[in-house]
Amino acid sequence: MSELDENSVVNELTETLKTLTNTTKVVELRNIFVKKYLTPLYAQIASAPTEEKAKIGQTAENLKRKIFKIIDEKMVSVAANNPTHQVNYDITLNTSDFAAGGLNPITLVIDEIATYFRKLNFTIQSGQEVLDIKYGFDHLNISEHHPSRDTSETFYVSDTHILRTQNTSSSAMFMENNSHHDIRIMNYGSVYRNDDDDATHSHQFNQVDFVWIRSGINIKNLKWVIDGLIKHLFGAKVKTRYRLSNFPFTEPSFEVDCSCPFCGGKGCNRCKQTGWIELLGAGLFNRPTLRAAKINIPTGIAAGIGVERIAMMKYNITDIRDLYNNDFRFIKQFTKKGGN
Repeated sequence: MSELDENSVVNELTETLKTLTNTTKVVELRNIFVKKYLTPLYAQIASAPTEEKAKIGQTAENLKRKIFKIIDEKMVSVAANNPTHQVNYDITLNTSDFAAGGLNPITLVIDEIATYFRKLNFTIQSGQEVLDIKYGFDHLNISEHHPSRDTSETFYVSDTHILRTQNTSSSAMFMENNSHHDIRIMNYGSVYRNDDDDATHSHQFNQVDFVWIRSGINIKNLKWVIDGLIKHLFGAKVKTRYRLSNFPFTEPSFEVDCSCPFCGGKGCNRCKQTGWIELLGAGLFNRPTLRAAKINIPTGIAAGIGVERIAMMKYNITDIRDLYNNDFRFIKQFTKKGGN
């Protein structure tokens, strides 16, 4: 979009605002302009040639600042000319007809996992969702040619920033230059993958990642933490199984399975007759990852677990999309499991 086009958008917005005297209408107009002009610009960034991404991004940011500045000024003007309307509410109004809701299963699972890690004196946090690629890839020893860096796998906000693909990235930010001799972090929150949505996959989902860095920590400690977590989630009778795997930031690396809590490991449709269900990935931090974080401690353990998978197992949910649809009929099922 050229400078002339930007001026045209600004003029159009300014002229339209002259007729508005209601803050609600001003907000609605702002949303219209964002959808009409800004959204298409941001959409161009992902598909644009590398040499044009920065130019398009700068154009979008400039236009966004102009639009929001004009809108903010109009909101102040409208508010000044329209004193706040006082509404008298009847605080004795009977609210017995208001149906009680419930906590989303995602929230229930995150709370349950956080309860476990609080007992181990972990710091519970949720980091940034937009990350510099040095935290998302470089500091995790993910090479420039690794498939996960491709736009077919990862959402790029710009040439240098991505939507985080795993919460180990947020842990890497916290780890950097941390001078403590015993670092314990549990990160939770949304991560993003360029995936097609269906009953078991989503382009946005939730992940819990834990990191424990301490001199002398080893695989025994890793297994102790993970075994305890899985028993905390599914009961004392559940068993764990570790399979060698490969992650760029850990060595050795493991895929961790639990015995099927539905059939007791005998084999059923939920575990595809194997008796086991894959739950998480884990391992010991390798030296390049610890060096990138500028940590002098030579040993650390880490693991990441998908929250939706746990929620679907615990609450017998067959379609992951039910977790995001904001359907009250679905959510109210969990009132007794943690809702109000």
